[in-house]
Amino acid sequence: MARSDRRGNNLDDQVPDAMDRLVLLRWHLDRYDRLRASTASRASVVLSAGAILSAANAVVLARLIDSPDVRIGTELALILGSGLLISIGLVVLSLILATGVLVTPKPSRDTFRDARDLPPALVFNPTDTLRELKTYDDFRSNVERQPYRAILAAAQLELWIGIRQHRHRYLRLRAATRVLRWAAMAFVLSLAGFVITVLGRAI
Repeated sequence: MARSDRRGNNLDDQVPDAMDRLVLLRWHLDRYDRLRASTASRASVVLSAGAILSAANAVVLARLIDSPDVRIGTELALILGSGLLISIGLVVLSLILATGVLVTPKPSRDTFRDARDLPPALVFNPTDTLRELKTYDDFRSNVERQPYRAILAAAQLELWIGIRQHRHRYLRLRAATRVLRWAAMAFVLSLAGFVITVLGRAI
């Protein structure tokens, strides 16, 4: 109630004060932390599905190559084997993309070129903090003397980087999922051709 009286009734053009902006920034930071965590969880599902599909490809390919009771022509064997190899290659590509979602291979400032010249987000960003503050005394001193303006600037910068990281990981996850679908289609087509050929020769 006191806050409403302090601001007045018309909030459309009001600018939040420093404390309110910190609360809002914290909400956004928490939100994007959860989004990045959920993206990593989805990437682990893609990795698991890729491992299963890779094993299935290996079983069918071994059956195609090593089993003497499977008598199909050399040309057809090459076609089916090529389809399975394409599927395996796509699975590997999908796994590479998905692992890039689990852990960022490079620091954010190396991943995004426009972030290299931005000021450090001390305390909020662990890479910046450990690079700029070498000892605990430096860290404690920085925390104790940071004014609201510096805290707001660091939180805003960390939120900007968090948004960019989430978008970067989400696009990689989308690409990994799309490639895995192509791998599954190649496997299903090759497996169907293999089964139809074997059944046709057995009849």
